Amino acid sequence: MKPERVGIVGAGQMGSGIAQKFAMQGVPVLLIDRSPEILDRALRQIEENLGTLVEGQYCSREVADLVLPRVSARTGIEALEDSRFVLESVTEDLDLKRRIFAQLDEICPADAILASNTSGLAISRLAAATRRPERVIGCHWINPPYLIPLVEVVRGDLTSPQTVADCVGMLRSLGVVPAVCQRDVPGFVINRLQWVIQSEALDLVERQIVSMEDLDNIVQLGLGARLALYGPFRINDLAADKTLTLKGFEYMFRETGDPRFRPSRLLREKVAEGALGIRTGRGWYDYAGKAFKELRRERDLAFTSIVKFLRSKGFHPDT
Repeated sequence: MKPERVGIVGAGQMGSGIAQKFAMQGVPVLLIDRSPEILDRALRQIEENLGTLVEGQYCSREVADLVLPRVSARTGIEALEDSRFVLESVTEDLDLKRRIFAQLDEICPADAILASNTSGLAISRLAAATRRPERVIGCHWINPPYLIPLVEVVRGDLTSPQTVADCVGMLRSLGVVPAVCQRDVPGFVINRLQWVIQSEALDLVERQIVSMEDLDNIVQLGLGARLALYGPFRINDLAADKTLTLKGFEYMFRETGDPRFRPSRLLREKVAEGALGIRTGRGWYDYAGKAFKELRRERDLAFTSIVKFLRSKGFHPDT
């Protein structure tokens, strides 16, 4: 269910953007920061964001005008004393976040959920600053949070199943897709994937294997065009026989010795089972009941929307 009201501590780019998302879904927000100047800047940013959404025909001016009145700005954290869901979104400073969580633990009702928008700091260390570690959870939004439809939910070592269920249910009520990181690992899932790509990109450019511009085009027009529609497991099901995927990993591992290319146990099991992708009706997912031609047709129709967008940006022009 949608919460009656939420509290957000930290009115920077992410905090204000998350406040905007809640308010766009009709949820009143209490936005907290240390100075009126920061809060004024946050409210102006929300107003500018809404103007952009109207310009892009994401929402009407009438709908946009309803959003900002739902956001109340305060400088005192004590204003959150009745809040049952509070999200911390301050800078990535563990000590600062722990101090805020200790304050929230004193102020908020005992059953309130205390969430953090941290992109990689240990949720368990934040929870240890409270007397309610079972009600502390990671709630990592992606910038811009008022547009990206996914939030990474991170379970701390002592986060209760009920807290996870409550957070997941709340996000779904906002029209957001929750993705649960089941273990409190450094960087969680989103940033571990991002940093692997960024690290490899930097290495390839530094070694002059590819230019920066060509690498950006490879990611945007090659990888990105597919990832905009499917995750890596579905892409693998739709694009390749897993026997070829396994051989590719074996070749890369043999030639480079890089442990990142060592074929995974899960991949070997799929090949042994004959679950090779859409051609066999099973891969990482089960496609029983759908013919290969129909699955391929659905894929190509989906990709046309991405190609049309790229054309509008000057890529892949008609010939």
